[in-house]
Amino acid sequence: MTVPLQQANILIIDDFQGMRTMLREFVKSMGVTKVDTAGNGKDAMNQLRMTKYDIVICDYNLGPGQNGQQILEEAKLRKYIGVSTIWVMVTAEKTPEMVMGAAEIKPDDYLLKPINQGLLESRLEKLIARKLSLNGIETAIKARNYPAAIAQCDQQLEAQALHPQEILRIKSDLLLTIGDYETAKALFDSVLAARSVPWAKTGLGKLHFHAGEYARAKEIFQEVLAENSMYMDSSDWLAKSLDALGDTEQAQQVLLDAVKLSPNSPTRQKTLGETAYKNGALDVAQAAFEKTIKISEFSSHKNPAVYAGLAKVFSDKDSPEEALKILEQSKSAFKGNPEAAMQTAAAESLVYHKIGQSEKAEAAMANAERLMDELSGKVNADVAMEMAKSLFKLGKKDKACGLLRNVIKNNHENAGISSQIQAVFESEQLGAEGLALVNESRQEVVNINNQGVMLAKEGNLLEAATLLRKAVENLPNNEVIIMNLCGLLIGLMSKEGKNEAMVLEAKQLLDRVQDLNPANKKHHEYANALARIAGDK
Repeated sequence: MTVPLQQANILIIDDFQGMRTMLREFVKSMGVTKVDTAGNGKDAMNQLRMTKYDIVICDYNLGPGQNGQQILEEAKLRKYIGVSTIWVMVTAEKTPEMVMGAAEIKPDDYLLKPINQGLLESRLEKLIARKLSLNGIETAIKARNYPAAIAQCDQQLEAQALHPQEILRIKSDLLLTIGDYETAKALFDSVLAARSVPWAKTGLGKLHFHAGEYARAKEIFQEVLAENSMYMDSSDWLAKSLDALGDTEQAQQVLLDAVKLSPNSPTRQKTLGETAYKNGALDVAQAAFEKTIKISEFSSHKNPAVYAGLAKVFSDKDSPEEALKILEQSKSAFKGNPEAAMQTAAAESLVYHKIGQSEKAEAAMANAERLMDELSGKVNADVAMEMAKSLFKLGKKDKACGLLRNVIKNNHENAGISSQIQAVFESEQLGAEGLALVNESRQEVVNINNQGVMLAKEGNLLEAATLLRKAVENLPNNEVIIMNLCGLLIGLMSKEGKNEAMVLEAKQLLDRVQDLNPANKKHHEYANALARIAGDK
């Protein structure tokens, strides 16, 4: 936010024409000339996509469709707004569910109706003063230049920003994004040396979690919640830590306690459903999945895996008709989405298999396999593992093993995915075979990688590039191989000069890794080196 209130570009979102008119008149009386309005979520998202707004004033309840919380979530997810945008939520509700939901998505302020011009103007002026310094940070974030955004944060802190806690929190998020855990730890330690701040302590717990120190992470998240039981971020991470430690029963209880306090988080309800299903708590899983479907109907968190999960619950409860009904709803809800159609078909095959309709089970699985082939490597690991479980149940062991082998090879350094795949094999009483497959698949990728590195060291850069290009073609989601090829191309151009085709190829590789893992530690180093070669710096 770099402009005074009178020059701000403002969007007002409210389903009542009278309220839109009143709020528009309020801001016009403050000297604002650029004011747009929207009466529902669809119109609001279109406006946010087309125009950069300095201030958004949004009602919480908007009738049918998205509510204000869901609009804010989607606007953040799609990067339609940034850290310098002011978002004010307006509501007549005072329920704990609404207050907790609003707090979790972090609007800059929320006002209880009735409101008057004086109150609105006072709040906006204060928020503008707070946001004034964030525009440079936002510009760097939008350009995905996270080191520059961190440098902007440091400049603001050195200049003694009026709201240092907000700058520090943004900086910590950026450090976690790029995987600079050492600097993030120093930041959290310095904040906590002054006083116990929930976001900093939770950040410290996340660092221990990322380091695989789950027991210590659990202790820290428990300490945060002992000091502030309403800090939902720590509840979510405590559940993750417990799950990583194998204590899924306690993880389920933590999530149950959290959804009592804040029931309108689709991601938390989904996690509760998945955890409860893992524990065999089918009634809890059913309630969580049903709640997720309800609250995410108009949300960016709407997910076909939830429908498939609920179908599995109904199938396990010997209610195949209900399971198939839910899967029909999924087909309607995600029409035109091939990955969703694949998940639905795989779940459908299991339901038909359980009730002895083998022909329908085979037809549904054939459809799922066809869709997976069409997606050609764009299926995420979780979906692929669910697909493998379905293949095992239908007796298609070779296909299931081939699919899991591919997941391992695309994620050969991800210990979490390896352990999940091992759990799939153990559930099929194939533990030893699974362990062998995991180890062989990982070693195969290591060997290819080592061969590429050796060729590069011997000076055979073009031969190494050819080898790694073939590996990337076969393993399009393996970020280690992708980054090694990118580094090799940068090395080639550093030695032999700029090559436009190689610059484009390297940029595409960096974009692919950015999508796979924004926290890849080499990404920013290689992006800067490529920019220097390309003449962008």
